[in-house]
Amino acid sequence: MSRGRILCTLTLLSAAVPLGAQPRARITGSLETGAAAIEQPFIPAGGAFYIAPSASLTARDATVGGSAVLAAGSPTWQSFLGSGFVQSPAVRNVRIIAGAQTLKTSGLLHTLHGEVGAEWRASVGANTAMARLSSGQLRHGGLWWRDLSAGATAARTRGSFSAVLDAAFTDAQRPTALQQQIGSLSAVSAAPGVASKRAQVFDVTPRMIWERSRLRADASVALRAVETGISGSRVGPQLAFTVQTSRGIALFAGGVQRLPDIRSGIPSGRSAVVGLRIEGRRALAAAPRATRAVPALRIEQAALVVDAGDAPTYQVEIRGDFTQWQPRRCIPRGRRFFNCGPAPVAGTWRVSLRLNEGAWQQPANLAPAADDLGSVDGILLTGGKP
Repeated sequence: MSRGRILCTLTLLSAAVPLGAQPRARITGSLETGAAAIEQPFIPAGGAFYIAPSASLTARDATVGGSAVLAAGSPTWQSFLGSGFVQSPAVRNVRIIAGAQTLKTSGLLHTLHGEVGAEWRASVGANTAMARLSSGQLRHGGLWWRDLSAGATAARTRGSFSAVLDAAFTDAQRPTALQQQIGSLSAVSAAPGVASKRAQVFDVTPRMIWERSRLRADASVALRAVETGISGSRVGPQLAFTVQTSRGIALFAGGVQRLPDIRSGIPSGRSAVVGLRIEGRRALAAAPRATRAVPALRIEQAALVVDAGDAPTYQVEIRGDFTQWQPRRCIPRGRRFFNCGPAPVAGTWRVSLRLNEGAWQQPANLAPAADDLGSVDGILLTGGKP
């Protein structure tokens, strides 16, 4: 069975708006558009076009956001996917997260899913760990069906290489009609009069990410190891490459073998993706007077210098790609400045700072760069274009 998809996407808008001298709130948004060639079960083979807006607002460490994908193609094919989420401020590394998702695709069944859960996250040096627990409800055919999900993620970063291991367990009641629709229910178990089937799914995903200068390679293998009431185990490999150029332009290409989603009724399929992303960013400050953003990191005479600001600071540490993500102690130089050693060679580097043994943070004068685990570092450019 051959299933393929080629996408070309264009991100048209992305904006950040901090309020006050120090950013207390920010809003980000994007708009993508593209074309696809699609061939997979229950969807006639042909071409499709889509538009995908998204937006999020973060204020005082609380975030609310949402996204949508609207697609139409030929032969007659239409799809709508909408989702939203709310994330609370962290209390001792714990956040409360609520979300909802709806999917309608011609030839498939309409589903609506809502969930609420908690997430715990901690980082020590180059290691990050996260645990999550959530409970949700799926609406199908006028009835609600429950599910319970638990998962964990561990990441280890060393220099330009990161290794991530993610595991998730889902225990759910699934409507028989939904499982028959995605071809995951055996003929034996699809007995007449059976309204639902219990599904217990265990997924493990090892992932490797390599970043150097402006190139990023991302490889993963999703393993669906345990399936009760669903025929067979499946493997979903993924490989993607991204080249980040100047002025917020990124080129990416990749392929993925998608696993079937028993919750939303999406069958398995393969995708080959190529695309272009263009991002813009603008910051506004409503402070009555200009203040120096701290802590700030700059290069003076080939050395890294941190401006810690006017607040009492007795210790500054720095870490990044060039330190193999191992903390480096900086040497005081005057009341507010610290010398953090020689600047790295020409290139694009991720970097973060820690003051007085507090939390690691992005240097205020550098552009932010969030990784897939939610951490935010700064982007340091050295020696001109690498």
